[in-house]
Amino acid sequence: MGHPLWIMGAIFHQVPLFSVGLQYGVRNLLFSAFLSLSCVLVLNGITHALVYGLFFVGPCFLITFQALRHHTSAKNKVRWYPSGRIVAYLTAYIVGLTVLLSSALLLGDNLQVLQQALSKGLAQYNKNVEALYQPFIAQLVLILPAFFASFLFILTLINAIFAQNILEKFKCNIRPTPTMGEFELPWWPWWSIAGLGVLAFFGKGGIELISLNVLGALLNAFLMEGLAIIHIYATKYEQRNLFLWIFYTLMVVFGWLALPVLIVGIFEPWLNLKERFGKI
Repeated sequence: MGHPLWIMGAIFHQVPLFSVGLQYGVRNLLFSAFLSLSCVLVLNGITHALVYGLFFVGPCFLITFQALRHHTSAKNKVRWYPSGRIVAYLTAYIVGLTVLLSSALLLGDNLQVLQQALSKGLAQYNKNVEALYQPFIAQLVLILPAFFASFLFILTLINAIFAQNILEKFKCNIRPTPTMGEFELPWWPWWSIAGLGVLAFFGKGGIELISLNVLGALLNAFLMEGLAIIHIYATKYEQRNLFLWIFYTLMVVFGWLALPVLIVGIFEPWLNLKERFGKI
């Protein structure tokens, strides 16, 4: 509809689902998910319901299920499932969706149809702009699944964090909020990025297209690894929260700041910055 309130509602529409799951458990989340899927099915049909379930309800269920996993040690201390592994599971799920979307682009004339749709959208504003950006559109379509995967990854995490913070404020959360200082990815993303880099460089046709998009989707996990380093570094300041607010604001305004954070996250096993900053 284009109204700002509806746009905000669309962006944060996973918050109620996360709130139910992180407060009452997975069983109640499944019931809420069934209700939301039923509403989408009745209002928009089975296709929209399947898309909604696959791209939005699925990640929500995965994060909630993993976040509430825990075990009790011999000293009756509750150990929750590590946040880094939760993000790794979400990354694997998003990678699977990226493979699905990339494969769909290769079927029939989907590439040409999508390119024409973007070109027509630009032509509505200025026909000269359409001709100028035609080569750019042709390249953009090829990596569109990676852009969508990154958007879905970030949006899902924002909704989950927002819901957890609301529940914690009202003391309704089951799991204590994990700190970014405890964040640590398992090793498989590093092995995967190495293999995908080889496939993207030497692959041809469909293999190259899928590898590039999966590689783009995988980089989101390393961005989180880099942000964990920033959070540990921020502990050296008395005004830690102010430092983080300024940093995130600058990163949103100047998008290129995400690049050094990403690079640091990729090379963290060799730089070992978490341990170094933790000793400061």
